[in-house]
Amino acid sequence: MVRWSDGLYGGLIAGVVSALFFLFCGVAIIHEPVVGEYFVRFAVGVFGSRIESLPILALLFGLFLHFLTAAVFGIFYANLAARFKPSWTAPTSVLCGIAYGFFMYFIAEDVAVPIMHVISYTPLWEGLVGNVLFHGVVISEYITIAHRRHLAGLA
Repeated sequence: MVRWSDGLYGGLIAGVVSALFFLFCGVAIIHEPVVGEYFVRFAVGVFGSRIESLPILALLFGLFLHFLTAAVFGIFYANLAARFKPSWTAPTSVLCGIAYGFFMYFIAEDVAVPIMHVISYTPLWEGLVGNVLFHGVVISEYITIAHRRHLAGLA
């Protein structure tokens, strides 16, 4: 049995893991001039470029949007997992998480970015690794662990 709340918690945990990955990549590897510029772009998509004059507010709102979408994607994955047994049984759960990460990347880069009229400067490797490994796989493995816990009667 997979609950929607498992998806919520899994999505938020995956949001933390992927946020740390994107912050690390931005600072240590890509050398972005603004810490958390990846998240600032979310705020720019909502408020326009004027929000960049308030960098802390833009970063916080971008992080809020990141965690909101992470929770929504987690709940969506939990609903899918409740109906699709391989998504909560190992080892196929990892493959389902990878596929779901690719799905999230497609939604983010090919649907949300054009709708919000934002230019995405995220390198392809960073977006794929962040969404596939540090988001999709984390959600799928959390759902697998939560399902095992429910079967054992611990939750």
